[in-house]
Amino acid sequence: MASQQMSKDAQANTESMMDSAKGSANAAQEKASNAASSAQEKASNAASSAQDKASSAADSAQQKASNTMNAAGEQKDNAMASAKESKDQSSGWIQEKAGQVGSAAQGAIDGVKNSLGVGEKK
Repeated sequence: MASQQMSKDAQANTESMMDSAKGSANAAQEKASNAASSAQEKASNAASSAQDKASSAADSAQQKASNTMNAAGEQKDNAMASAKESKDQSSGWIQEKAGQVGSAAQGAIDGVKNSLGVGEKK
């Protein structure tokens, strides 16, 4: 009988050890699963953050390019308006000077005629 008791005790010890090993294996499996989930969540967050930063940088670059184009357009418009104003002023100045030259020439012609006595009514 003592050997039967020892056999039962050994069997009970073996079952207890098996249950303990199963518990340890399940705990290890759960820890590994949690670690994998955590790593996957961290990787997903990092990828999302990188995508957000890249999108923000692209938007910023696009806005700067648009601002530069608008500023260039305004500078072109200002230059065109300034050139037209200068042209108009130059045109007026040329007409004024032409009139002065014409008057001076007519005065010279009249002076020569008077000196020569041409065109005088007697």
